[in-house]
Amino acid sequence: MKRKIDIVRAINTFRLVVEYGSFSKAADHLSVVVSAVSRQVSDLEQHFGCQLLYRTTRAMSLTAEGEYYLEEFTELVNRLDMLEHRAEINQKAITGHIRMTAPPDAEELGITRLVSEFMIKNPGVKVTIMLLNRYVNLVEEGIDLAVRVHELSDSRLVARQFSQLNVLYVASPAYLAKHGTPKHPRELSEHNCVIDSSIRKPGRWRYYEGELKKHVNVMGQIEVNYGNIAADYSADGLGIAFLPDFLVRRYLNTGKLVPILESFQIPSAPVSLVYPANRIKNPALSELVRYLINNAP
Repeated sequence: MKRKIDIVRAINTFRLVVEYGSFSKAADHLSVVVSAVSRQVSDLEQHFGCQLLYRTTRAMSLTAEGEYYLEEFTELVNRLDMLEHRAEINQKAITGHIRMTAPPDAEELGITRLVSEFMIKNPGVKVTIMLLNRYVNLVEEGIDLAVRVHELSDSRLVARQFSQLNVLYVASPAYLAKHGTPKHPRELSEHNCVIDSSIRKPGRWRYYEGELKKHVNVMGQIEVNYGNIAADYSADGLGIAFLPDFLVRRYLNTGKLVPILESFQIPSAPVSLVYPANRIKNPALSELVRYLINNAP
């Protein structure tokens, strides 16, 4: 029969022993005798039915089971800390200032509406939203939260998926009737294209042919750094556009734009809420992120 133990206390003691590499140093940190620390680790080993540490008179090291359980214990303790943090938030009004950035078309994703709802529920929170058509370095520019499309590349940041989008080739029926419908993306170089200059490579459009990602260089009469306006110009018949589905949805629904080259469409891309890892303990930020994800369209 297993001896009843304070499992959380024993786990924290075991983690301290590993952190300090010493039973005596862990005991000093906890202000208890060494035998009490040793007993807690032994109780933990008996509880889980395995040896967590190799012990000799001169050294101590983790067993294979110890490495596995240390990782699992650390995740468990972190989750408990987050739950306690959440309980603290629930017990008091949320206050704070959040600086966030998003693309100018963020309202089409539902982001700005959700921020408004969040602020009505939490009047003690101030939010500064910057709608920018450029890459923002969150750490250097002191930004708490960003809305970004595509994969995360900076290991200092955390990304939580908000939604997904598809990027479509579209044109107006009038343009296609006059200039013809391209059958392959490489024909786009011969067409007038409405170019969204806010993306990183405006004149280099992507497509997939089977499993291969390819590119085509395009040109056009007009470039604009605002996706909504690019959609408007394409719907007016000024050329073919390559835009996220949420920007052209209203025109697709009315027939002013139609999708083309659908068999060459690139895979859907994540829309993520991105923040520096060390800022999620900000109660206002953690609650806003939670609210946005839980209410994503």
